[in-house]
Amino acid sequence: MGNIFKVFFSFSAMILLSSCDIFLVEKKQIEQCNNHLEMVYENTPLNNFEQTKFKDLLENRFPKYEEMFYKASIETSIDSELLAAISFQESQWDPRAKSNMGVRGMMMVTLETAAIVGVEKRLNPEQNITGGAKYLAILQDRNVYGKTTADQLSISLAKYNLGPTNIINIAKTIGKDPSEITWFDIENKLKNITGEDVNLIDVNGYSRGQQAIDYVHRVKNYYKLMAAHACTDPKDQLTFF
Repeated sequence: MGNIFKVFFSFSAMILLSSCDIFLVEKKQIEQCNNHLEMVYENTPLNNFEQTKFKDLLENRFPKYEEMFYKASIETSIDSELLAAISFQESQWDPRAKSNMGVRGMMMVTLETAAIVGVEKRLNPEQNITGGAKYLAILQDRNVYGKTTADQLSISLAKYNLGPTNIINIAKTIGKDPSEITWFDIENKLKNITGEDVNLIDVNGYSRGQQAIDYVHRVKNYYKLMAAHACTDPKDQLTFF
């Protein structure tokens, strides 16, 4: 009988110690996540107003749509935090958002894009998120430009913002094999592009080419914040930083 109690005691002690180890590991992970999050906020180029607004909407608006981004991620194999970052830049997660060009919804889908990806109601947040994700997946699949994965993704984001035809026409003027073209090459060309050059409209001296550059960089910055809040490392998933 004594031996039974010894075995029972030893087994119980092992469980207790194991539970303590798990607790300590989880505590360490939480601390690491919090430290990483703090570091990301300290190093982001986003200003205080932008950071505060992001935090507020992440807490009070994003949870309603989080599962939709996750489903779109599963369907398209695009990281859900990246899709959420694009959506925040596009609409600040407002399903009724509308631009002066008539682009609408969470991912700012055009009528033409909606027809391509099967979005029937652009104001339906789930349809819009899935449609935007499918469109980005198409842009990535068809993209022939970019020396690295980072270049390819940045160029695809620029296409999402400025339109694929415009980026293709710009790339053709660079004088390199498509696979050797970098995002830096595209970016340098965009700095000298105006709205008239790409049949779009500049706003108050803010050139359409510079808007596309800023769009790519801001999506990256919001993605870093999304990933940090989710306690994941973007470098483990995407290498465009």
